[in-house]
Amino acid sequence: MSEPLETRIVVPADIDSIEDLYTFLQDSLEFPGWFGRNLNALWDCATADINKPVCIVWPRHWSCGNPYHYLEAIRILDVLNEASQENPNLKIEIVE
Repeated sequence: MSEPLETRIVVPADIDSIEDLYTFLQDSLEFPGWFGRNLNALWDCATADINKPVCIVWPRHWSCGNPYHYLEAIRILDVLNEASQENPNLKIEIVE
């Protein structure tokens, strides 16, 4: 039997707020309605609620539209990277 196809989710470069990033991730990854839009909730959902192979494609030099949001965006990426070590259905790809 063949492996299921991986869904690729590309983070749009025009997302310009952390709230919009959480909304994009919730919608794209089909997180439940109770998703709390914070790092702890992201970890919980990314490790437990992604049940199909998915690859999140993250732009390397993306700043979330605002340099002040950059650190929070990097924290989100770190959580997703760590979650990918726990959940074999999740992969992260960083692109130029």
